[in-house]
Amino acid sequence: MGTPSDEREPLALGILGGLHRSVREGGIPVWRALALGGTLLGLGLALAGLLGAGCYLAALLVVAFVRGGPDQGVSPDDPVVLSVALSMGLAILLLVAIGTPWHRRRLARHRAGMRAWSEANGWSYAPRSSALSSRWRARSRPASGHATDVLRRTGPRGEVASMTMGPRWGVDRWTRHAVMVAGPRRFPALSVTPMAGWDRVLRALGGQDIAVESHGINERWRVRCADARFAHEVLSPRLLERLDGAGVPGLRFLVEERDVVVHAPGPTALDQVGTLADLAFDLAALLPAYLPDDYPPFAPDVPRRHRRQAPSRAR
Repeated sequence: MGTPSDEREPLALGILGGLHRSVREGGIPVWRALALGGTLLGLGLALAGLLGAGCYLAALLVVAFVRGGPDQGVSPDDPVVLSVALSMGLAILLLVAIGTPWHRRRLARHRAGMRAWSEANGWSYAPRSSALSSRWRARSRPASGHATDVLRRTGPRGEVASMTMGPRWGVDRWTRHAVMVAGPRRFPALSVTPMAGWDRVLRALGGQDIAVESHGINERWRVRCADARFAHEVLSPRLLERLDGAGVPGLRFLVEERDVVVHAPGPTALDQVGTLADLAFDLAALLPAYLPDDYPPFAPDVPRRHRRQAPSRAR
C-alpha cells in the first residue's frame, strides 16, 4: 500500500503542492492560492524573525553569565554574542532537519502497523477523519481536536468506529481512545464520568450530578444531562452494571444525538478496540426500547401507538 503524500513531503511543500493541485483542478481561484501562499510565506518569515530574536536574547544572557553577570557591560554588537546566537539558530535548524524526517518515518511505521492490524482483523483504516474531528459538544466529550487512527467495521451488530481524539501534535496524556456506535434517535447529551475529587467539590458547590438509586454508583460516577428524566430512563440497573463491570481504567460514557460513545485515556490501544466496541454495542442495546418513541418528547396524553405512527410529532 502506497505512502500518502503528506507522510513524504515537508509540511510547507505539502501545503504549496495542495494549493497548486487545487488551482489546477479548479477548486480555488489563482488569486486565493496566491493570497494563501503569501500568508504562508509571511508566517514563515515571522517565525524566522522570532527565532532569530530569541537566539540573540539568549546569547546575550549566556555571554553575560559566562563573563560574570549583567554588570559586565556586554555590547549588543559583540562578535561573541553574534557567534553564539548564530550557533544556537543553526543548532535549532539542525534539530528540526533531523527530527522532521525521523518523525515522518515514525508516523509512516505507525500507520503501516495500524493498516496491517486492521486488515488482519476485519477493520478498515484511515489515518484521520475530518468528519469525526470535534464531533461532540458535551463537556465530558473525548479530547477535542483531530480524529486520527480511525478504524471502522460493519458487522451483525451494526457499524462501529474507533479513533484517537486529541490535538494533532499532542502527547499521549492529552488524547482519548473513543469507540462509537449509532443509537436509534437523536438524544440529549448525557455523560457518565468517574467521580474524582474535583467532582465532589463541584457537587458540594451545587454542580450538576444526577443521582440514581444505587449509592455505590453515585459514589463512583458523576452523571450530567440537561434532561434529568432522560438520564434516569437510560441509566437502568443493567446498563450501569455493564458499565461498572467493564474494568477499563478512566472509562467514560457519552450519549449525544445518535452517538453512543465510550472512551478511555490515551491513544488507540489495539488490544482494547474489540473490548470497547463490544461495550459500546452492549450499552446501545441496553437503551430502553421505548426511548425512540419519546424523543422528541410527546404530550402525556398521546398513546404510544400514535407515537410510533408519527415519531416526528413533538410536544
